[in-house]
Amino acid sequence: MNLVNNKSKSAGYALFNGAIDMTQKVSFSGNFSLQANSSTDPFAAGDSLGFILTPKSTDFIANNLKSNLAADGTSNVVGKYLGIGGLSDSIFMGRDLYQNSDVDLEGSGTENAASNNVSIRQTNNLGELIKQGYPTTSVPNTCRTITENMKIDWQPSSTPTNDKNVTGELTYTISSENGGKATTLSEKITVARSMSLGIIGSTGGNFGRLTYSSTEDEFNAYKGTQSVQVNYLDQDTNQSITNFSPSIIKANVGDTIKVLGKQLRDIVDINTFSFLTPEIPGYIFVSAPPLVVANNDAENNVINVTYKKLPIGKAHFNYQYSSDVVDQSILLPIIHDTEGEINEAVIMPELPNLPDNYYISKVVTTDGQQYTTLKDAISGEKYKNQELHFTLIVSKVVVPTTNDNNSSKQSSTAERKNEQGKQTNKDSTTIDQPQEQETIKKEAIHKNEKPNSESNDTSKEVNKEINSPLKLPLKMPTEISQIPQSSVVAINNEQSKYPNVSAHNLEIQVAGTAGIFAGGVVAIGTITGFNKFYKFWKIVRK
Repeated sequence: MNLVNNKSKSAGYALFNGAIDMTQKVSFSGNFSLQANSSTDPFAAGDSLGFILTPKSTDFIANNLKSNLAADGTSNVVGKYLGIGGLSDSIFMGRDLYQNSDVDLEGSGTENAASNNVSIRQTNNLGELIKQGYPTTSVPNTCRTITENMKIDWQPSSTPTNDKNVTGELTYTISSENGGKATTLSEKITVARSMSLGIIGSTGGNFGRLTYSSTEDEFNAYKGTQSVQVNYLDQDTNQSITNFSPSIIKANVGDTIKVLGKQLRDIVDINTFSFLTPEIPGYIFVSAPPLVVANNDAENNVINVTYKKLPIGKAHFNYQYSSDVVDQSILLPIIHDTEGEINEAVIMPELPNLPDNYYISKVVTTDGQQYTTLKDAISGEKYKNQELHFTLIVSKVVVPTTNDNNSSKQSSTAERKNEQGKQTNKDSTTIDQPQEQETIKKEAIHKNEKPNSESNDTSKEVNKEINSPLKLPLKMPTEISQIPQSSVVAINNEQSKYPNVSAHNLEIQVAGTAGIFAGGVVAIGTITGFNKFYKFWKIVRK
């Protein structure tokens, strides 16, 4: 791989896909060659040749090189800055081919001349090259074209106390291509948890041919990961949807994350991590831009998922006296409205009890249709953009006038009928009567039925029923919700188990794979909502 080919004031980077997990051991090696363009001194081939480690993403590195290039071709990034100028908390390991008097205060050799030094150099948090106190040594070579093996080893020595930094020992080794004497430099340093790794060759006034080639056992590392925050926003307000906190996805640096609505679940690119958004009641998914995961960039590692609020329909219910009720002084109770998404079935309201001796004689809808019961009236009705109205007509029980004895019995009958006439919703619990009361139960008046006068015999039966004790069921019914278990489908016939994940603070760990320019693992997962569980797929790309 040609980094620079006989061109002055130039730089060539080769950056690896993603980032390196610095909480794990890392080793990387390769062969580097240099040849001066015209000078007999082989080290007059440029300014730097070796490795770089930086917490910045590849896009940032490329933009940093462009933005710090002056009109005359000089740069605050390469040349004497070794390719890491402007990159905060970054490291260069390799040959420093020119002894600059203003920034190279350690090492041997003639100032402002070609140098055979190798060094481990760092920048501070402002991206400025640290000028002294760095490990360096001289590694001479008299060949016209020099080819050497360079290797870096990283051994973490501490478990990070937070999600940002880790301390360890960095070792740089250089030896001749034919396996001659090796020279080693080491330094104990603290680095970001996830670092981008690459190779760099740069030239200034001195220039030549700088190349890199891989070796068989070149790379052993784990891919670095970063957290991606997924926000759920209302399209109209651009604010977070109430009671729906952000989710967190752990993903490899450099990978592309896509978040899809359920209507797009079949449109999946296996070269990306694709996640299904949760369904939010009252909302529909609109859009979510894809994201390339950046290294150590929490501000930009954010996906905003936009939802549109669905229109809501309302249904109003009210009691109203029948026109034939003479005394309407008793206030009728208020029935609460119900609401739901447009085209969803109208919900039955809870009906408060009516005064004694009153019952629902009919129900009138918005368009004037009449029904015997409210259940019949709302059957098949759906919420609309226009509000719905249901009027429950209330009539009074008519008590016939008879002799005193029968009047007393009829009064008891009316009270009983009114008590049974109170409407309950369809989910109410029924209390079973004793078996011997079957005949009497058939005579009971439903709340939505207009009562008729009974004979004296029937009144006796009713009185008998009232005096009978009620029997509760031996066992009340219990609703059992079946929660589906998380399942895994291995696309490549390799089973892989994942833990169930929940809507809030979702954390999906995506494992990395070692290898130069490794594509790693590509997964299709699911962001879940409100304690629901969905399938989780994994595709391993070899």
